[in-house]
Amino acid sequence: MLDNMKFYDRESELAALEKACSGKSAEMIVISGRRRVGKTRLVDEFLKGKDAVKILVVPKEEKQVAADFAEVLKDEIYTPTFNSVKEALSYFFTKSKRRILYIDEFPNLVEVNKSIPYEFQSAWETHKGSSSKILIFSGSYVRMMNKIFTRQKAPLFSRAGYSMMLQSLPFKVVWKMQTDLGVENATEKIRNFCIFGGIPFYFELMEKRGTQDVVNALFFDVAAPLKEEGQNILRQEFGASYKKYFSIIEAIGAGLVAPSELANRLGTKQTTLSKYLAALQRDFQMIDRTVPFGQSLTRSKKGIYSLKDNLTSFWFANVYGKTQPPSEKELNDFVSKRFEPFCREFLAEYLNNEKIIKVGRWWGSAEIAPRVFEQREIDVIAETREHVYVGECKWTAEKIGQAELNHLKESAKALKAKKPLKWVLFSKNGFNINETGDTLLFDPERIEKEIKRLSS
Repeated sequence: MLDNMKFYDRESELAALEKACSGKSAEMIVISGRRRVGKTRLVDEFLKGKDAVKILVVPKEEKQVAADFAEVLKDEIYTPTFNSVKEALSYFFTKSKRRILYIDEFPNLVEVNKSIPYEFQSAWETHKGSSSKILIFSGSYVRMMNKIFTRQKAPLFSRAGYSMMLQSLPFKVVWKMQTDLGVENATEKIRNFCIFGGIPFYFELMEKRGTQDVVNALFFDVAAPLKEEGQNILRQEFGASYKKYFSIIEAIGAGLVAPSELANRLGTKQTTLSKYLAALQRDFQMIDRTVPFGQSLTRSKKGIYSLKDNLTSFWFANVYGKTQPPSEKELNDFVSKRFEPFCREFLAEYLNNEKIIKVGRWWGSAEIAPRVFEQREIDVIAETREHVYVGECKWTAEKIGQAELNHLKESAKALKAKKPLKWVLFSKNGFNINETGDTLLFDPERIEKEIKRLSS
């Protein structure tokens, strides 16, 4: 095990922060992202060795928050006193020797005093032209960050020169993290990614609790830290609207993916539901809407919804309302579903030299023989400039081979692809056929080998 979880990846984000602070003019930087994704750790890493101070905002009386500002803005000679955040902000711009002020969980200031974002607006407009100060804001309440910074009538709309929505870490980085944690088995690495995704905090917990029996240790033990994680994420983000959004996400997690299915389950009209689905997709980035490969995302009526976040999906499927850890079969059933998007992400990276055009999946009616139609699904489709790669994913105890390949080739007739087709099989337990020039085979060991190559 590691003594302390080191900082991984985020090179492009660190480069953007360096660029933002490299000039001599004032700059405002906004960093949003889901809870636990690593916003604070990113900024802390960036601020090492820099002329900066940081404050974590905790909702309390404004005078107490002002005192917290005074504490971080003091120097060896003088400790200021403030009665309001406005006074602290004025001091930072006009008297403090510090160049960078980082305010973590900035939306909490709205709970302290709803007018505070407007105080920042006023101070920024007053001082930005004659100052070289840097303001960095981060926050986990995505909708509140949007209300403050990105909506057209928001108090700080268009003020930030740099704004980033921090995403989860890519699978290559998570693979390296798990190797450093002592996870050596490739199948176990895939399973962990399918459960925890690319959220670094969960692997920090794995570091502390150990990598054995992680589901029980992190979700079901007496002191399991993630027992209420899904509920906590949603309650924090949605506030008063928690129940409605919770019901929608619960239904999607249960496998209801079409708008009509969701509307029936929730007892509401599709037109009413659509605004909540749009918010979950656009504002909160918690769900994805997918259409069959080749169809227009805006015009297709075959769109289905899925939970974007692996941990949230796992929590609803295997933790919420449960008192015992999932059985091996239940765990494998879950991983098999998340294995498909993992394979799509992996294949896109693997084929990067061929210049990926688009990646997706397909479902619909396929003519498998003259005038013989069946409903079929294709798990993985990746179009490059030269080929269309068509793939099947199997997370089962059996080896796969010619039967699955023949089935895939039948299904692919429905694509009516204009480029040459190539075939890809992904299998948890290997194959009973050999790879050929037009067929790629990936089991966990081959995936690990390729990830190491791609990461070198």
